[in-house]
Amino acid sequence: MEQQRAERVDYDSTGFIMFLYRWRRVILAAAAIALLGSVIFSSPWFIPPKYKSTVVMFPVSSNSISKALLSENFGGKTDILEFGEEEQAEQMLQILSSNKIRESVIRTFGLMTHYGIDTSSRYRHTRLYKEYDRNISFRRTEFMAVEISVLDTDPQMAADIANEIAALLDSTKNEMQRQRAEKAFRIVEAEYLSLRAQVQEMEDSLTFLRQMGVHDYESQSEMINQQLAIEIARGNTAGIRALEGKLDMLARYGGPYVSLRDALEHEKKQLSLIKAKYEEAKVDAQQELPQKFLVNTAYKAEKKSYPIRWLIVSVTVLLTFILTIFALVMLDNLRHVPWKKKRGTQHLSAYFSENPPERKEGSPRQSSPLDHRVAETWSPPPRSGPQPRDEQEIAANQRTEETQEQQQQNAIPRRPEIKANAGMTNPTDNMHLLQVLVRWRRHLAVIGVIAAVLAMLVSSPLVIKPRYKSFATLYPSNIWPYSDESESEQMLQLLNSTEVRDSVVRKFDLGAHYGLDPADKYYQSALYYMYSRYVNIRKTEFEAVQIEVMDTDPLIASEMVSYLISSYNRMVNALHHEKFREVMDNYDLVLVTKKAHIDSLRKRLFELNSQYGLLDYQSQSREITEGYLGTLDGPGGRVNMQAVLSMKKNMEEKGAELLMLQEMIRAEADGYAEFKLDYDQAMLDVNRKYTHASVISPPYPADKKAYPVRWLIVVMTTLAALLLAVLVIAIIENPRVRSLRF
Repeated sequence: MEQQRAERVDYDSTGFIMFLYRWRRVILAAAAIALLGSVIFSSPWFIPPKYKSTVVMFPVSSNSISKALLSENFGGKTDILEFGEEEQAEQMLQILSSNKIRESVIRTFGLMTHYGIDTSSRYRHTRLYKEYDRNISFRRTEFMAVEISVLDTDPQMAADIANEIAALLDSTKNEMQRQRAEKAFRIVEAEYLSLRAQVQEMEDSLTFLRQMGVHDYESQSEMINQQLAIEIARGNTAGIRALEGKLDMLARYGGPYVSLRDALEHEKKQLSLIKAKYEEAKVDAQQELPQKFLVNTAYKAEKKSYPIRWLIVSVTVLLTFILTIFALVMLDNLRHVPWKKKRGTQHLSAYFSENPPERKEGSPRQSSPLDHRVAETWSPPPRSGPQPRDEQEIAANQRTEETQEQQQQNAIPRRPEIKANAGMTNPTDNMHLLQVLVRWRRHLAVIGVIAAVLAMLVSSPLVIKPRYKSFATLYPSNIWPYSDESESEQMLQLLNSTEVRDSVVRKFDLGAHYGLDPADKYYQSALYYMYSRYVNIRKTEFEAVQIEVMDTDPLIASEMVSYLISSYNRMVNALHHEKFREVMDNYDLVLVTKKAHIDSLRKRLFELNSQYGLLDYQSQSREITEGYLGTLDGPGGRVNMQAVLSMKKNMEEKGAELLMLQEMIRAEADGYAEFKLDYDQAMLDVNRKYTHASVISPPYPADKKAYPVRWLIVVMTTLAALLLAVLVIAIIENPRVRSLRF
């Protein structure tokens, strides 16, 4: 019964309240000190207040000025006034986080001096960049806009920095696009000027042929044949001879004239298309448009945003209150730890409790202040029901209560009792673990110190060489996916390719740089393992690609990143050049075949023109018919029937061939022109020298090592050693282990 009452008292919240009441002065003093300290240390004398300014803007949906403005794209999907979507917002966030904008802001506002960073410090840039990232942040809002937030001790500077970053977005993105646009413009300009010179040369050749008398092959041949028939009917020998000279001239220069005329028509169409591309590229290279829709501009804040004093004070007081109670509970538990007694000392409970150690048998018990407080505040609860009137009635009531309690105990099934061995304590009691740790405290302290010292030695530059990290962030451009992967995934695959890796290994002689022996059996595997360990290429959350290189030399790390980007560009150019070269070679083969066929047709046509006098099937057929029927008007109405019959015979024998040759030449010329257009496009693709990466954050040599993180190694090693030591001590302290006899 008494045990049950004790258990009910242990789980009663009144005990915890009494415990708090007992230590009320300590708790209130700690809370008051925390309140005063947090108020003082959160004041402007210790934490300079910072003011916040923000800029909110939307990205644009289109990047190319020509595609958004030129007339041939009107009515398309590109709208210059359309807001950008998630992809454009992510690209804007990546550009805002780029080194170009950061370095420009640092130079413009002198942030190194403004942040109070020592310019002669070894890690000045690292500290500057951390302070920059701490005070300047970018995020995407729930409405697909981008927000720029700047914190600074000067409210006007915070607003100026935010507005400057928003303005730098336009210049940075336009500069990135202009670099590519200028290269594209130079390529298109060279092709346009070359084609224009070729067209001019062809026009000069046609001018020469016109000077030779070939103005319009079809109409001239028709009129000359008609007039020749008339002169033959008249018997005008001089006229016939003159017309035959004209026909010889047409037979000699007619074919080149037709070829040049048809080719010139095709080249002029091509020139018109390339000129349109030239104008588009010129607009993209020389003109600029804003790359954002500005919603809110930054203004000078009137109220500080950091620190939030009420929050600091509230959290500090609350944490102090909780930690104080926790510490008092621990101290109260330490009262029961059997510390070894020393000469002139008492039990440990004497230091943590107002109660003295247990009195010896026969000695009077000394009351403590707590006993007086408990006696003053506690009184036995009144009994319910009528009060007993004499001692016999009290004894009877007690016997009745004992009988009832005995019946209740008999009705409740008892759990089997656990007999404790001598010298053993309950393993579930945390006091046992605390006693063990106290008993082994010196060993644990020595182990912790040794582990920390060894970790510091092992992580020092004498054992682990410090490595510096350089990185670059870039977006893919001028490429197209080969399958279902995205352009960023394709860039990742190419950057991780064997060709790029081997190129970097050869360029920087990484085998010797990493200290590997070429004669080693596993030299190649070790080299590739070291490369994969120190070269990391991954995709960011904004669909960009980040290249990270760690090396003992910060300059080499930066150069490796730059070389990886250039190797990627060369590889993509080589892949595109190979495919475009295959296309151009196929078109070239078709053009050579068609040109040879057209030349053979023209050669046969020239034979018909020169040997048989057949120039134009329709006009000559009409003249032959009129001469044969005698309908031609001539002097005396005479018709040279011999010439008419000769021409009629030639037309009957070779007329069908003449007609077929003319139609075939026309069809082959049209097909040749179409293939020539595709061939020119393929040749333009082969000769182009595009870059395939838009670098957002270029690499730079780091001024602070990134590996190893010494404090983390020391902390983790020390904690691991202590944990292992505690496990070993727990095994040693196990009664079963201690009872073994060796």
